[in-house]
This record gives sequence, C-alpha cells and structure tokens, in this order.
Amino acid sequence: MPSTPQPARRSPGPAILRVLLTAAFAVAAWRLIEWGVSVGHLVQWECWGGECSTNDPRSLLPIAGIICNVVLMVLLLKPARAFGFGLAALVGTLAALSGWNEAVAEGGVDPASVLTEQRVVTAAAALAALIAVLGLLSELKTTGYGARLLGARRVPAVLVDYGAAEGDYGRIGAKDAAALGFGTAYLTFTDNGRRHRVKVRAREQWVGHPLFAVFRETRPERAKIALPWIRSFPALERPEPDTATPAAPSGTFVAELERLAA
Repeated sequence: MPSTPQPARRSPGPAILRVLLTAAFAVAAWRLIEWGVSVGHLVQWECWGGECSTNDPRSLLPIAGIICNVVLMVLLLKPARAFGFGLAALVGTLAALSGWNEAVAEGGVDPASVLTEQRVVTAAAALAALIAVLGLLSELKTTGYGARLLGARRVPAVLVDYGAAEGDYGRIGAKDAAALGFGTAYLTFTDNGRRHRVKVRAREQWVGHPLFAVFRETRPERAKIALPWIRSFPALERPEPDTATPAAPSGTFVAELERLAA
C-alpha cells in the first residue's frame, strides 16, 4: 500500500505576492469607488444635443474603482471561488453606500435624491453577502474544515486504484458519471499510526493528488474525501468520439456529481 503523501511544499513567494496584490486592489477599489461617489455631485457636466461631457478627472474615479473591483474579483475567484466572488462584490457595493452616506452627511446631496440608488445598491450588497456566506459554507464542507470545527478528524490522504463508477450516483446514471470522470477509488490515509483504506466515490482528476480524509475519530472506515482549499487539478484528456455526442451536461449536473463524491 503506498504511503500517504504530505501536501507538496511550495515556495511562499507567489502566495505572498497574490495576497499583497489582493489587498492592494481591495483598498484601491474601496477608496476609488467611495471617493468617486462622494464627490460625484461636485463634478460639472456640459450637455448639448443629448450628450454630456466633463474635463473634471474626478468623473473617472468610479470607473477606475470598478476596474479595480473586477481585478479583485479575478484574484479571489481561483482561491476562494463563490466566497471570493461574493466578497469582491461586497467591497464594491459597500464602498458606494459609504460614499453616498459621506456626501449626505456633508450636506452636498439631498438624501431623497439618492434614495433609489441606495436601495438598489443595498439589495446588491445583501445578495453579495448571501453569495459570500453560502460560498464559505460550501468551502467549509468541501475542504472538511467545517467537520473539523465540529470535532471530526482531518488528515492527509490520497486516492489509489481508481475504477469505473459502480451503480448510479443518486439521480445520475453510472454511464453518464463515468463519461464525466467520476468513479470509485480507495482513499488511503494514516491515523494514530494505523493505515486505512476506504472505498469512496471520487473524481478521476483527484487521483494521485494530496487530499484529506475526514471522519469521526472512532469511525475511520466511514471517511470521506475533503479537498485542499487551494487546489488545481489537471483537465482529463479523453479521446475524440467517432460519432457526434450529445450536448454537454449542464453545470448543475456536474455539481451534483461533485456533491455526491465529496
């Protein structure tokens, strides 16, 4: 039986750089959007023929802030997925609300004149917060940290002896699951000096990569797969079919398979 691998050690340089960039773009997005919204009423516009323009550079502040917010979202999507998307959206919406509140507090804007905009952005902020919370809960489940917080064990593991799917995956047939790279494998890990080998449903992409086994201390034979928080699995290479294939399954179809496997 192969030894349980430890997560590969990587140079901290790229991770540190990513954290610094993320923090910088978060601050820039907040400050530019907040500042741009708070001084928006001071920008003088010249309008003619249904078109308006201005030479005031402050008119570009919200645009620059939105660009920084989009970059922030891109930086957060890979390591934090839906949680990161929600966080980035929350930064932009809360910054805009803060800018309007500042303008109203300084007496430069009538509260009634921005009430509709504030309500719309508040609803967007609430939606972003909901996405962030649901994304965080999903990550806690997928990575096993949620179970760990509830007292479960979470130890390094690896998948071996991958095979075709056996039986249906809930409402998904075994043939469809196999076509998408889902099947069964053995999750091997060491706990308290004892080796364990548990048959689990898994995705072919996970085989040979450092994972984690999550289980109650007294029930290692019921271990489940947990993925690392920072993860990148290679795409599966499959031969081109000789005949036309049906349309690709929807994202919810694949998501259902991953939920059943994890």
